Amino acid sequence: MKAVLALTFIAASGFAALPAWSDEVWDTKSGRVVYEDEIGPTAVWTYGSADNPGVIYLLGLAKVYENRASYTGYWAKNQSKKACDTQRPGIQGKMTSYWGRFNVKFLDKNFPSRWEATWSYCDDADEAEKLMATPVFGNTQAAPTAAVPPLRK
Repeated sequence: MKAVLALTFIAASGFAALPAWSDEVWDTKSGRVVYEDEIGPTAVWTYGSADNPGVIYLLGLAKVYENRASYTGYWAKNQSKKACDTQRPGIQGKMTSYWGRFNVKFLDKNFPSRWEATWSYCDDADEAEKLMATPVFGNTQAAPTAAVPPLRK
C-alpha cells in the first residue's frame, strides 16, 4: 500500500525537468515502450499511440542502470478495456479510471536488457499472458511512440 501511495503522490505532483532516457526503448507485442523520465525513485515509461497514450510508473527503478531486478508499479491510460472503481494519476498526472498493476522483471544483468512483465486490470488477478520486451538499437527518436504527447506540461 505504501508503494501505491508513493507512486500516486509522485504521479500527481507533476514531472520535474529531468532528461528523457530515450536510449532505452523496447519492442513488445503491444508496441514500443520508452523509458521517458524519472521522478524521485520512480521510473516513468510511456507506450501506446497518440490517440490512446499510456504511462507506466515503476517504483525503485529510477537511476538503476546495472543489476536490475524486479520492480512493481502500475500502468494507466485514458481509455482501456475495463474501468476501475477508483482512479489513479495517468498521463500528465490526469486522473483516470483505466489502470492496473504492472510488475517487470529484467532478464539480463546489464543495460540494455530484455524484460518480461505481468499486468492486470485494476487490482484484479494478473492476465495469463506475460508481456515480453526486447531492446531497440539505433535511432530511437523515430520510434512510433514519438506520437505519444510529452509527459511534461
